[in-house]
Amino acid sequence: MPAAKIIMFSDGVSESNRLAKDALEAQHLSWDERSTATDAETNAFVRKLCGAAVSPVLYVKDQWLPDPTQEELLEATGVRFDIESCESRGQTIFDVVVVGLGPAGLAACHGCRLGGLSVLGLDENEPGGHLLPLTDVDEYLGVGFDEAVPGADIAANFAEHARHVGATLMQGKVNSIRIQGAFKRVHSTAGNFWARAVIIATGAAQRELKIEGVEKFLNRGIRYGAQVDAQIYTDRRVAVIGGGDEAMHAAIFLSRFAKFVTVLCPDDEPTAEPLLVERAIGNRVRVIPGTRVAAVKGDDALDYLFFVEKGIPEEQGLPLDAMVVALGPAPKTPIPGLERLPQDEGYFAHGEGGKTMFGGIYVAGDCTNIDTRTLMSVVASGSLCAKRLWQWLASHPLPKLKV
Repeated sequence: MPAAKIIMFSDGVSESNRLAKDALEAQHLSWDERSTATDAETNAFVRKLCGAAVSPVLYVKDQWLPDPTQEELLEATGVRFDIESCESRGQTIFDVVVVGLGPAGLAACHGCRLGGLSVLGLDENEPGGHLLPLTDVDEYLGVGFDEAVPGADIAANFAEHARHVGATLMQGKVNSIRIQGAFKRVHSTAGNFWARAVIIATGAAQRELKIEGVEKFLNRGIRYGAQVDAQIYTDRRVAVIGGGDEAMHAAIFLSRFAKFVTVLCPDDEPTAEPLLVERAIGNRVRVIPGTRVAAVKGDDALDYLFFVEKGIPEEQGLPLDAMVVALGPAPKTPIPGLERLPQDEGYFAHGEGGKTMFGGIYVAGDCTNIDTRTLMSVVASGSLCAKRLWQWLASHPLPKLKV
């Protein structure tokens, strides 16, 4: 079998350049070298391809390898080699990197693999996103209609399915993304990776309650999210602030332990799915719509919540032992490198299928200006995004060289 024709674009001095040459020489492979240091046309080509002056960039069997590990380079050549002899190992080049492994990100990983793409999923936390704290989920079709299914179990199944079809999932915080060029560079605490395309599925943050007393009693009676440490709510008087799905899930959960649960809903009517509201009320949860929380007070611990109810001018006091803030999502600060993506009230704006104005950059799930933030909608968002992305990649091939 004839040896692969190899072209190396190199500045001739980088450590990665040395590693690439050592690997090729050890396998008695030859290559043609083109200098990015002395040839302006070559330098411009590499910058256009990678968005920066990268060295080395190798071209092997119609495959582009920006700054590959020795393992990746030798695998591309098709030679047999001893992996233990490589100084640099592992995969750093993927078709797609998915940033964020909540339901949308995991669905995107799965969908991209179905399209035949190599996929890396990155998240600074374990996979699952907002599913992880939920004690029971039944709004997803086919799940939880006959018995309570914890969100963590669903998250584990999503992640395992993505791995089963061949996606690589890693834990690491993404520090920046370079979006210029045909390749994108993802810098993370797990390593630096190259990708033809990137899907941003970083989810949303928890909306904060900014009133008098919250900071004082945070984690001393006031918490964000209820589905942890259930025993601390046993026989206690608890208020839940919010009117969406998150608030109703919290109220239903707390009703199993607390003496009583009151939901103070800031809107005229709860925005949660009607079935969740119905279930909360059926569990003896009191829901008061049209309320504005004014202050929380106490000495060493939380004692009272003061609120104003629509149509009643007088401020009312509610004796409390604990309060859970569940006001729903708020936009996150964009990862450095993504500031230029158009935003809609802090969420990423996008076209059909999550497409953005930058080629190869797609967005999915709760980090976008999605209309409905349910589990089914964010999963659908990730799946559609994946399909549109592999279609885009197929219609935007990388350049081929005459060798």
